[in-house]
Amino acid sequence: MFSTSGLPVAMSLMVSECNASGDHAEKNKLLRLTLAIFVSVGALGTALMAIFCRNLASFIAADYSYLCILAISPALFFVCISSTLRGYFQGHSNMLPTAISEILEAVGKMSLGILLGLYALNRGLPLYQVAAYSIIGVSVGLAAGTIFLMLSKLLGKQSRINESDGLSENGNAKETRSSKELLSRLFNIAIPVMISSSLLSMSSLLDTLIVIRRLINTGITESVAIAMYGNYTSYCVTLFNLPPALLYPIVNSLIPIVASARATGEHGRAHAVIKTALRLSAVIALPCAFGLATLSEPILKLIFTSEASAEMAAPLLSVLAPSVFLIGIMAVSNGILQSNGLQKYTLISMLCGAAVKALGAYLLPTFTVGGFTLRMYAAPISTFFFYLTVTVLNFYFIVKHTELRISVSGIYIRPFIASALCAVTAAGSFIILRDPIGAGPAVLIAIATAAAVYLMCLLLLGALTREDISTLPQGERICRLLEKMRLLRK
Repeated sequence: MFSTSGLPVAMSLMVSECNASGDHAEKNKLLRLTLAIFVSVGALGTALMAIFCRNLASFIAADYSYLCILAISPALFFVCISSTLRGYFQGHSNMLPTAISEILEAVGKMSLGILLGLYALNRGLPLYQVAAYSIIGVSVGLAAGTIFLMLSKLLGKQSRINESDGLSENGNAKETRSSKELLSRLFNIAIPVMISSSLLSMSSLLDTLIVIRRLINTGITESVAIAMYGNYTSYCVTLFNLPPALLYPIVNSLIPIVASARATGEHGRAHAVIKTALRLSAVIALPCAFGLATLSEPILKLIFTSEASAEMAAPLLSVLAPSVFLIGIMAVSNGILQSNGLQKYTLISMLCGAAVKALGAYLLPTFTVGGFTLRMYAAPISTFFFYLTVTVLNFYFIVKHTELRISVSGIYIRPFIASALCAVTAAGSFIILRDPIGAGPAVLIAIATAAAVYLMCLLLLGALTREDISTLPQGERICRLLEKMRLLRK
């Protein structure tokens, strides 16, 4: 958790600040220092997992899992290296090495894991050995991604810094902060971010610990309660976790740019980038929220094989869908606070949100509205209040501790209107096409039609500015084309 969340954020912040001030010697010292520490920590963690794999398996009462623990132990070593290098590249606003390394990891985990698992099955090995063979794919995928990042560092432009970059005007080496000062700064940034990310992960654990027990208190059996909760996590939470994958890259790009602008005193540039990030997050998150709420049942039936389970999960997904919008705002507001050196306030927001969620998960399952007991609906409702609490507190801290002033109506109203029209289009298209061509093709065509309508509405309503589009790959070319079509204001 520390390596994958706190470390990249801390590295990207500090590297971007060094770039802004021209302290390349300090930047390189930071990288060497961080790599030395985390390579050692990763190697130690891998060694402990490998040596004590049987003890760890016995400790969790799963003796046969020792081979799985052994197979995944190298992942600790590679994660520590890759996270450091990703933070370094992100500090240069170079997201390409991170993107390619993550693709290599995913391909290794999936394809190699499946191939090795099939190999073990064909050999007739017992299931616990098949699982271990499959998990080797995770470690190999991480190794491939890490090797690519190392080659990118050695061969990329970030490694080819002029010798004079580390010298002062009189030709002497520039003074850098001591190792103790650099590490103190790194950990002061990374630890609050790590704890905040841990609380985000633990919020789902709160559901597991509280909701099932409270469902049993409503009069249903333990097996039914577990089945209801399993249906919710397998179907609803799986789809809920897809849109954030499109949102977090915006935050990863936002942090180093804002930190660099803040270090050079370019507050106007920093505010413009933040507002663009808020608009883009709204443009992505709002249609996802409307779409999941409107087409929850046909989307679930399209992806999953059990129609009965999809029908049970669909109303829960519709209730959970608004949280997709809130997670987009929360992610960007977290990034705003972190890039301004206010990461401790994200921790406060997360703690308050976790407390609200725990309270909701405990009280709501037995709550009755018009003769209807909420039961499993407590989970998506408490999740909504978790993200709402965090978002509201984040904006309170932004307003109180920064000079940034955000027009909520100016950023969110137009994407909201476009998303509502998109949802109406999707629902109408699905209803019209469902009987003639079947539910599966109908939902795909409905989504495609709604996406086209949404994009047109965004442009006609002026929800996207030239500055927003120009930040995208080939953005200037897209802007010129839209201006010729009179769909974008100059």
